[in-house]
Amino acid sequence: MQFYKTTTDETLRETATHGSDEYPIAYYVDDIWQFDLGCIDWHWHREVEFVTVSKGTVNCLIGQNRIHLEIGRGIFINSGTIHRFETDDNGIMPNIVFAPELIATERSLIHETYILPILSSGPAYQILNPNISWQNTILMLLNQIYDIQEKNVDSLSPLNTLLLTTDLWKHLFQNINIEPISVNGVKSAFQSSRLQIMLQFIHDHYAEDIGLKDIAKSTNISKSSALEVFRRGIAQSPVSYLIEYRLLQAAILLKNTKKTISNISLTIGFSSNTYFCRKFKCYYKITPAEYRKQALHNSPSL
Repeated sequence: MQFYKTTTDETLRETATHGSDEYPIAYYVDDIWQFDLGCIDWHWHREVEFVTVSKGTVNCLIGQNRIHLEIGRGIFINSGTIHRFETDDNGIMPNIVFAPELIATERSLIHETYILPILSSGPAYQILNPNISWQNTILMLLNQIYDIQEKNVDSLSPLNTLLLTTDLWKHLFQNINIEPISVNGVKSAFQSSRLQIMLQFIHDHYAEDIGLKDIAKSTNISKSSALEVFRRGIAQSPVSYLIEYRLLQAAILLKNTKKTISNISLTIGFSSNTYFCRKFKCYYKITPAEYRKQALHNSPSL
């Protein structure tokens, strides 16, 4: 099985290009379990994203919120919003990611009047519930866009996609909650950038002997401030996230290498093999040895 990875820069901004400069939209059908950590890990992008669930269930983590999405439901994720996708039961999610310039160029009347207000002062996300009329309309438009992207046999496909996307945005603009930009909003954006830097510091140094003090120092704030930024941002402590990330790396090594469990424990930053095994079982519900056996059993034969 091929595993995919979400690549990000030092601020957790996704580095993948979605579409092209001439046609800035991309369509995906993401099988979350096919990503190398068993999740689509924390990232953000300048583009906006519309997601629906076609199989299983999907958990979308945004800030302190864990949004549970079942088949037929969806979510709009605003530009610049840091988020993560998880699944407990092989969730699959069709989605489109597009730059706002697909609909209108920057500083144009359409962009300034109908797009920028959502980008700058709209909510971080909007759940799409088929039982609510305007949200169901967006879900139906998304299904039409997916259908066009999958067939892609008509020379009018790009134009039809644009028309549907513009209609989708119109319904979003007419119904979404847009608030004036406040001082709190600016402060929130600053905290978000600090969170992104600290998360990336953990990703870069997880194998080293680091703790809360080191994580906080990466953005020149106090330990208590770091705790607050993490609490507000992803509802976890920095150390809790560090341990979770180490365990995710351990799972990769168990699947893809023949290193001993004790060696893996040291490689990912645990000083005690017993503590590592206990934490691994707590997180994955099975021991490292059982996880490796299960992974080998599920690997395709060569």
